[in-house]
Amino acid sequence: MYCRKCGAENADHAKFCGKCGAELVQIPQESTQEEKSAEKKVEENLQKDFEAEETENFQEIEQERKQEAEQQETKRRKNFRIAAAVGISTVLIAGVTTGVYFGMKDKQEKTFQTKIAMADKYLEDMEYEKAEELYLESIKIDPKERKSYDKLAEIYTAQGKEKKAEAILKKAKENGAVAKGQEVPKKEAQSNEKPAAEPVPDEKPSPNSSSQEENKEEEENKGEHTQDQDKIDDTKAVSLETYVDKVLVPKYGKCTAGTYESKYVKKDGEKKIVQPERLEKQKGVLASKLKDFDGDGEKELLVLMLKTGEEDKAKKDEKHNHVYLQMYEKKEKSIKLAAEYLALRNVMGNAETERQGIFLKESGGKIYICGSTANQYSLTARSHEYGMFAVNYDGTFREYASTKGLLTGEEHEKEITDISAKLEKIGLNATAKRMRGYSELWFEFDESGVEILAELTTTEQNGTEELSEFYETYDSSVLKPVQRKVTLKFDKKEIEAAAKRTEERLKKEQKKDEAYQKILDEYQEALLMGASEVQKDPEGYPNINPLLVFLTETDKGKTEIIYTMYDIDESGEKELLVGSRSNGGDERVVGVYCFDGVDAKNMFEDQTLAERSLLQIYENGTMYIYGSGGASYGNASFYRMDGEHTVIQTEQYTFDMEGHPEQPYYNDKEALSKEAFQKKLDSMGKTVSGLKWKTLSERITGEADPEAAKKAEEAKKKEEAKKAEEKKAQEEKAKKDKAAKKKAEEAKKKEAETENAGQSQEGIKTPENPIQQEEEQTPVYSDSEIQKKLEEYYAKGTEDAKGEEMTVLEQESTKSEYLVKVTTKVPGNETAEQVLYEVTVNKITGETVQKRVLTDGKTVTFLLWEN
Repeated sequence: MYCRKCGAENADHAKFCGKCGAELVQIPQESTQEEKSAEKKVEENLQKDFEAEETENFQEIEQERKQEAEQQETKRRKNFRIAAAVGISTVLIAGVTTGVYFGMKDKQEKTFQTKIAMADKYLEDMEYEKAEELYLESIKIDPKERKSYDKLAEIYTAQGKEKKAEAILKKAKENGAVAKGQEVPKKEAQSNEKPAAEPVPDEKPSPNSSSQEENKEEEENKGEHTQDQDKIDDTKAVSLETYVDKVLVPKYGKCTAGTYESKYVKKDGEKKIVQPERLEKQKGVLASKLKDFDGDGEKELLVLMLKTGEEDKAKKDEKHNHVYLQMYEKKEKSIKLAAEYLALRNVMGNAETERQGIFLKESGGKIYICGSTANQYSLTARSHEYGMFAVNYDGTFREYASTKGLLTGEEHEKEITDISAKLEKIGLNATAKRMRGYSELWFEFDESGVEILAELTTTEQNGTEELSEFYETYDSSVLKPVQRKVTLKFDKKEIEAAAKRTEERLKKEQKKDEAYQKILDEYQEALLMGASEVQKDPEGYPNINPLLVFLTETDKGKTEIIYTMYDIDESGEKELLVGSRSNGGDERVVGVYCFDGVDAKNMFEDQTLAERSLLQIYENGTMYIYGSGGASYGNASFYRMDGEHTVIQTEQYTFDMEGHPEQPYYNDKEALSKEAFQKKLDSMGKTVSGLKWKTLSERITGEADPEAAKKAEEAKKKEEAKKAEEKKAQEEKAKKDKAAKKKAEEAKKKEAETENAGQSQEGIKTPENPIQQEEEQTPVYSDSEIQKKLEEYYAKGTEDAKGEEMTVLEQESTKSEYLVKVTTKVPGNETAEQVLYEVTVNKITGETVQKRVLTDGKTVTFLLWEN
């Protein structure tokens, strides 16, 4: 058996080399025909190349020797003087020949050293095929030099080609190859050919752990070491170049580039929450890089290690996959784990959409190791999490910029300013700009001047058909598995393709912003034109809710149109929400718009939200709409987005209190009482709150379409001019009517005076006393009387709501009027209330004006004390 480190021959049963002490690995005797052929081919090629090289190198010298021999034969019978002259000539020729020979050897030596240097460089970069080719060429030049054989054996061992490693070391032995400076006399060399004895226990090298953690594991498993474990822990026999393949991969495994699938399964203890299975097939070494990371002139080995099934500190009942940065250094002839850093959390886990990656960026003489995670959960358990980092190494990992773990909700937006500024300082300008512009706290992995080490992505494959079927049954088997892609090699084309994808995505974002602005411009123009003009030209305003414009106009400034952006389904693309707010109260959503890649569209275009309807958006992505048909009738529907810019109705219930008083909510599958339906709503979780709403008047200057604003302004001026003309005409008509009336009254008066001439003035009433008139204006009804009477009136119920569902709230009292608001419960959500009527009562006459606020502003007038 030959030692793969020094090439010495040892006894077949030996476990360690008798010369250098390195571990010897038994090679199985059985081998396939293919392996035997490969071994034989290596030996034959080496021998053939060696012989051809020897022939070529010495052909010229042999030719000169033959010529010299012929010259000596023809001059054999010459006299002594001639023979002496010939002898002198022979010496001179031999000297010239020797010079030629050594000149050729010098040239060969230079070529040899060049190939060795190039091969060593390829080996450091782990480009084994190129390194192998150059080492084989160096053996052709100098078959006696030992280094090339040893390096080839190292390469073959790292590739798992143990037979080839054995064959190349055997060839080195046959060729008598030794390391430079270690040539030994012939007798000593012969004495070294004796079989090597197995070393005694004291000579066995101590196993070296690559980290404190491994030392701990080794202590716990004391007495259970196998030969393979000893092989893994022995780092004295390997170099940084081969440490990954020779030590880490056998111990921890290796991730393979490719595409994988994870099917959906139900979460433990949950009936309607499903998620992709966490991927466990891929684990171990994800990627590695040999480089001088700390600038000390010596290279370190950076390893990206994927560890699966680790417990989550925050959620102890859950397990996750994490990617660690590990830095290995060679110290005292052994390789040790110098530092470790938790880089990527929750990798290839339970999210429907994931994007993670790590790359290197050099700036200011330092190497920054950067990476990020972006996970989105959107199917049943809606949430998202983001995290990113940039570290450098100086014996330990130093954080330059970091989110300190994964952030959820809107927490990540708080970190953007600080982190983007730091990224700009190290040349990641495109990423920093994109982060600030689109509130993104992750990398696109498309920056120029970076070296990508690994990228992991997960994408959902389900469309409308699969999601519709799933939401009917919550059966996870109808869903397509998510696709996971592991990418470990990146060439120029792939990086350019990533940059192109980012450019296209940003263009899409810009188009989306422009499309949403057009919707807001349309609302703004409609408000300026007026509700009447919108009703005359509905096709000119196809994307707005005309009722909202009407309420805003007729409510005399109390109702305002508001808008905000919100990612309902956690797809990474925000939707535009348009709503209303009255008297500074709660916001009501009356329009939901999404971008389909071309234009913005109303997701509920077949319904007019706010016309006797209510829309609620829950944090889990569910949208609930209740359409009222009166106090006892209505429809309750649940929707979710399908990822294709449309909504899916997942459930629908009819509400019929008169026909089904016990279980008024029903469909073709079940019937629910009011309490049971309320529990169903409660199970949805919380409704979305805390959104940053803006009014149309608060839109940033330049945000609205200048053309639309100009058009609206012109229309406004035209409308004002028209109204002014109408007013003028009315005034002139009134003036004429007044003059005619006055003239008629004067004529009538004159006629009356003539008829009554000479008659007595008895019976003419005296003018009313002003004081009496003032007393008659004193309120007849007190506030408490009006409040009580209103409560009695609304307790009977109205066409819009039942008496028990309404509450009369005192609002304001003046000298002559008493004002209240009447609220009613939100259909389908018994814990919430909304204003149904605004009521004004005249304290003198009892005349009552009721305005329906909730929908169309309908006004009814009646005498309170007559009802």
